[in-house]
Amino acid sequence: MCLGRAGQADGEDLPGQPVGEEALSYHDQSTAVIVVNYKKPEDTIQCIRSLLAAGRPESLIIVVDNGSADGSADRIAEALPGLRLLRLDENLGYAGGYNAGIEQALALQTPNILILNNDTIVDRQAIDLLREAAWDISVPKIYYHDPPDLIWAAGARWRKFPPRVTMIGYRRKDRPGYDIPYELEYATGCALLIKRPVLETLGGFDPLFINYMEDYDFCYRARQQGYSIGYVPQAHVWHKVALTLGESSPERWKYLGRNSVLFYRKGERFPSSVLWMYLVWFTLREMVKGQVSRVRFFWQGVIEGRQLLKSSGTV
Repeated sequence: MCLGRAGQADGEDLPGQPVGEEALSYHDQSTAVIVVNYKKPEDTIQCIRSLLAAGRPESLIIVVDNGSADGSADRIAEALPGLRLLRLDENLGYAGGYNAGIEQALALQTPNILILNNDTIVDRQAIDLLREAAWDISVPKIYYHDPPDLIWAAGARWRKFPPRVTMIGYRRKDRPGYDIPYELEYATGCALLIKRPVLETLGGFDPLFINYMEDYDFCYRARQQGYSIGYVPQAHVWHKVALTLGESSPERWKYLGRNSVLFYRKGERFPSSVLWMYLVWFTLREMVKGQVSRVRFFWQGVIEGRQLLKSSGTV
């Protein structure tokens, strides 16, 4: 939740992609790919076409239509009839949509499963590089789609103050320092290649999160089980950011508040003081910027998150 150039038509070259028969000459049978669509069929189709150009067989690409109810699923099926298309009756959010796909992917018995946002374009070598890495969970270097040399994420790490997970390289120009592989604490769910045993152990994303921070929760649980997460800088993905929920969307800030409570306090993984330090920092930051409505929605989410924790018995 991309094109190499904004407004690119279906038939134009994609960043990092070959064209013609060469693009389809290699087919990897070891990696199932899951893409979730919600009312963005054209972005989903362009994402899938980048996967096909990179040698991914249609039979191992699972598209989950997350209850779009706008004809999206029909548009995708018409454009790419060989895909595995799963139509959900309702929108289950990021976590629920990908969990539905993970269930199908595990049934395919592939040793690797790639979680991929539908607003991405994948370089032709990216999946092979991720698959060959030694990590249990491998993540690529993710660029903005425009400008295509600006980094969106090169993995993620825990920051002591303010205490939160932050994306490495966010909004920075690419440079040699971002070309070094390293082990990670966390990773964004935009693009995750996960070894099959990890998903068999963890059972996918926690559906309680719905949208936002379910990826960080997944990484936390994976590391608690002894699994490794690693950054593969030669694997490139381009990302069109925040298509479904915009920067100003009330839902975005409400989910951020709600899921911050869930992430920090689920199972009492962090002391309550760490959560409150983060909440105060966020509130002061946004108030200084004059974002009063953003703070209001954020705290509505915080209250909801506290109620969810109590009712679910996870704290």
